[in-house]
Amino acid sequence: MSYALPFAGGIAAALANIAITWRLPPRKAAEFYNLFMAATAAVYIGSGLAAGSANTLVLETALSAALFALALAGQWSSLKFTALAFLAHGAWDLLHVTMGVGANAGTDFPVVCVAYDWLIAGYLWWLAPKTVS
Repeated sequence: MSYALPFAGGIAAALANIAITWRLPPRKAAEFYNLFMAATAAVYIGSGLAAGSANTLVLETALSAALFALALAGQWSSLKFTALAFLAHGAWDLLHVTMGVGANAGTDFPVVCVAYDWLIAGYLWWLAPKTVS
């Protein structure tokens, strides 16, 4: 199976988000990405419930809590925490595809997320010093 198209889609989505938030003051852009990650984290609980397995629910809920905590730390302390959340989310999605870990997310969506998340993580790491007041 070729993952080139979903990977390219993730890059395109990340570049589109960067282009939109580029026009915002750095602190407002940071808030956008923190909220985006918090919303992403919330989805994992639903994915765990839909899987119908207690083990998957516990695993997805733990991941959700960790990503949400990193997004809060990104909001309250340093955007580098949010960059780490995006890196972790991408790694988790890579595990979905390569090892079948966690709730079933299909084959293409996790690849989109890996490309999107890791590009956004790099951007946020670069943006972090500009958000310090």
